[in-house]
Amino acid sequence: MSREVVIAGAGVVGCLIAKVLKKHNIPFKILEKSTEARKDPRRTVALTRDSIKFLNSLQNDLDLNAWATPVHKMHLYQKSDLNLVLESKEDKKVTSICLLDKLHEKISSGLESDILWNQNINDIELGPKIRVKTQDNNFDADLVFATDGMRSNVRKIMHFDTEEWFYGQKAYVAVVKAEHENIAKQYFSKFGTLALLPLNQDLQHYSIILCTNSTLDATAQLENLNQEFNLSLDLKDIELGSGFELKHVRAKKMFKDRIILCGDAANSFHPMAGQGLNLGIGDVMYIDSYINKLMHADQETLNNYNSTRNQKNIQMTWIIQSLYGIFGNAEGLGEKIIEGGMKFLDRIPSIKEKIIEFANKN
Repeated sequence: MSREVVIAGAGVVGCLIAKVLKKHNIPFKILEKSTEARKDPRRTVALTRDSIKFLNSLQNDLDLNAWATPVHKMHLYQKSDLNLVLESKEDKKVTSICLLDKLHEKISSGLESDILWNQNINDIELGPKIRVKTQDNNFDADLVFATDGMRSNVRKIMHFDTEEWFYGQKAYVAVVKAEHENIAKQYFSKFGTLALLPLNQDLQHYSIILCTNSTLDATAQLENLNQEFNLSLDLKDIELGSGFELKHVRAKKMFKDRIILCGDAANSFHPMAGQGLNLGIGDVMYIDSYINKLMHADQETLNNYNSTRNQKNIQMTWIIQSLYGIFGNAEGLGEKIIEGGMKFLDRIPSIKEKIIEFANKN
């Protein structure tokens, strides 16, 4: 008897799991609560070497190296000084940047008939088969992958235990024309954190990610940073929109029965480190390696998925919390200590290389 899978969510991670299932000839359905693919031409993602290698191997025509923008160096600034330069000797890339919409469009290609739109999951019943209920349909499955984002319905319905907190910040994204020389830049200031990510389209651009206090005027804070660091960005036509509230959510356990959390449904992070999607891709890499055992709900494989993936998520949570605690609250003497520490680190290439190596492992 054939075994079937339900995937909750048609984002990048959900579509990648679908591609894995197709590769292994396992039938599936993707249930997406939206009525169509959500578009935001300003959103970008950073992809690690592990992510690019896996994505290219999973989909032969993807060829990310041909259109994702390579980042050769990353500059970190505290106040107006360049305090730390990260660059990689291996293939001369620290990371690669691409538009999220373009990545999703390419990953979802070929899955058009497998995605069922406007299917909001409102209940799940466990039994010999898992019954997934939406507003007007029932779907039976042997395994469910929840990839339905930070506000996951599946996670809530199944009462997964989580740790959660708000950062008291919002993130805003935009794209501006600028010469970038394939250098990413990150600025830390009392006004907030600003990332400039190189992006090649018809012309060179920077993708802007601004994280600032939720109660402050984001446009004014961006202008303050533009002046403080002498960035000379042309902001006259920029539209930051309403932004999105930054919240940390981590499921303490990533599966329950035969329901597996993946991507942002399992863990969502502050965008400071640019690792959210990469960790979701890491979840898919594990699933690809152990799909046959997962399809039979092998308990050892499920436990190993939880321990290995959650360990990585906990490590990233600790790193982001440390960075946020240091850079988000530094003033006076604290600023000078951070500045000195960054400049000291900048003089030790071996440590900088290890930082880049760790960041590129999913």
